[in-house]
Amino acid sequence: MKTEEKRQTIRSPRGVIGCLTAGFEMMGRNLLVVALPVVVDLFLWLGPRVSVRPLVQTTVHLLRVQSTSDPDVAGQVMLATELLEQFGARFNLLSVAAGIPLLHIPSLLARRASVVASPLGNPRVFSVSSLPAMLPWWGGLALAGLVLGFFYLNEIAHQVNGWGDQLSLEEPESLGQGDGGGDSSVRATAWKFLRFALFALGLLVVGSAVVPVWLLMVTVGTMVAQPLGILFWLAGLGFVGYAALHLMFVIPGLLLGERPLLRAMGESVLLSHFNPWSVLGLVVLAVVIYEGLGFAWSLPGNDSWALLIGIVGNAFVATGLTSAAFVFYRDRLTLARQLSVISD
Repeated sequence: MKTEEKRQTIRSPRGVIGCLTAGFEMMGRNLLVVALPVVVDLFLWLGPRVSVRPLVQTTVHLLRVQSTSDPDVAGQVMLATELLEQFGARFNLLSVAAGIPLLHIPSLLARRASVVASPLGNPRVFSVSSLPAMLPWWGGLALAGLVLGFFYLNEIAHQVNGWGDQLSLEEPESLGQGDGGGDSSVRATAWKFLRFALFALGLLVVGSAVVPVWLLMVTVGTMVAQPLGILFWLAGLGFVGYAALHLMFVIPGLLLGERPLLRAMGESVLLSHFNPWSVLGLVVLAVVIYEGLGFAWSLPGNDSWALLIGIVGNAFVATGLTSAAFVFYRDRLTLARQLSVISD
């Protein structure tokens, strides 16, 4: 009897469209959360640049002096050096601090990664000519991006949590474990950042170990038979996509649910496993919206003030989509609790 009553009291969570609508509504009522992505993009657009072109030119020179009698290999080396030169001419090292979804601040300019002129004229460019000189830049910028991304995402989590009964399927309550006074709040924030940083470090370590092996398998497979290399490439992309889908709610779990890292990872896998089509629908729709509008935002040149519209528009869209992911997590977590799939 109690089981039947419990089933009758369970309400269906919002669908993908409902979560997107709630995310944009929340963002529309708290416009200050959009300010940080706008400020970061303005800095990347109008501020100084850090170019790695001298370092890339050195690498290109080393590749070109290597002699080979195989015309196929020589053609591949030539293509690789041309791509490297284009990368070195356009890449702004400062963009390392932004652009990774659900980890960094979303950025339109980080994707463009251009060192060309802005509406204010030619920017001041600092050049990095060696690997030892680049590593401190890279490490410092990655850490700065992680800190900024934490504050941005934590503010979104705070706003979603503050909506209470407007977003939850149950009575309004904080998903976090502690909303205490000043000292406890600072400690809670510090613990959340530590877990956030550990998750990012774990992704970096795993990626550093797996990606080189994957690329080696693709290279060897291509040398043996081109279809085999393509198969390894597609298999690697499939594995990355599968892992990303199952870990996409780790950050909402850490910041909104205030879970320990391992529990957040476990809950993310469970939520994705029990809602595979909803999760896939959310991701596909978010990518279509973000990439489609991102193309429109990127149409103005770097030297046109019209790009400011794209910067603001990209910040609004990215923040709304990120908020929708947090809303999706909250709704599905509440449903999983009611079904006793996940304990409190």
